[in-house]
Amino acid sequence: MTPEQFTKNIERQADEIRRLIDRTLPIKAGAIAKKHFRENFEMGGFVDDGLHEWKPALRLSSKYGDKKNKTLMSSRKHLYNNIQDIPQRGSVKIENRTPYAAAHNEGTTTAGRNRNVTIPKRQFIGESKELTEKIKNLIETEVEKVIKK
Repeated sequence: MTPEQFTKNIERQADEIRRLIDRTLPIKAGAIAKKHFRENFEMGGFVDDGLHEWKPALRLSSKYGDKKNKTLMSSRKHLYNNIQDIPQRGSVKIENRTPYAAAHNEGTTTAGRNRNVTIPKRQFIGESKELTEKIKNLIETEVEKVIKK
């Protein structure tokens, strides 16, 4: 390989790495994060260094409550379906715009019409050791693909 070919190869790889960081990784990482957070609903808890199960919803123990859907799940799956991944240049934003999502994710003592309902923290979006590991593996795999070309 001549010095000119070597320089062209390095420049090509640098361009591919920039494209990877700016566009490809945010899209792929967002999809992984969205899937990871949706899996929290299916498992009934938040996965961060193991599963942290949610406190069961009161309706599950009620005589008249909806027992066929898990905690934080309804027949319409509002919280589950409104997890969005928004890729941006060099990053990705994960959000849930459902009005009551933050109350469930963080817990609150000021919910309901009279502001006297306590909602326990049932985190479904946030930093997670397992998610960080999945994204780290994605980055390593994608960078290796560029370098091995």
